[in-house]
Amino acid sequence: MKTFAAATLLSLFAVSTALPTEKVEARTPGNVKICTGANYTGECITVSAPFNQCQKLSAPYLENVGSFKPDAGAFCRITYTADSCTPHGDAFIDPTPGAPDLHHFDDPATGQNIDAGSKMTSFLCQECTGCS
Repeated sequence: MKTFAAATLLSLFAVSTALPTEKVEARTPGNVKICTGANYTGECITVSAPFNQCQKLSAPYLENVGSFKPDAGAFCRITYTADSCTPHGDAFIDPTPGAPDLHHFDDPATGQNIDAGSKMTSFLCQECTGCS
């Protein structure tokens, strides 16, 4: 019995000393980093965007997005051809690599390199369990 109690105490001690001692910040699917400059420079903000709800941009980001990156667990549809979100959006942005330069962006509809950042008005994020 004493051997069992000693083994139990030792295993509990080993588990408690293996636990992390510092707080780990949780990342939230639906968070999006938006910056006015390319490569996540300039004025930046992290927006908590509820899934399946259109997020309209306001100054200084309205028609002035240099880079855009959703957190893992979500992908977002950006809109740059209408005043607000459209049913299909203009382009999908995955967490990796995100869109580090929307001023030089390959438009999926035309295949042309465009300045989507100077026209971007809104975005809508969706849950994506396979996005990282």
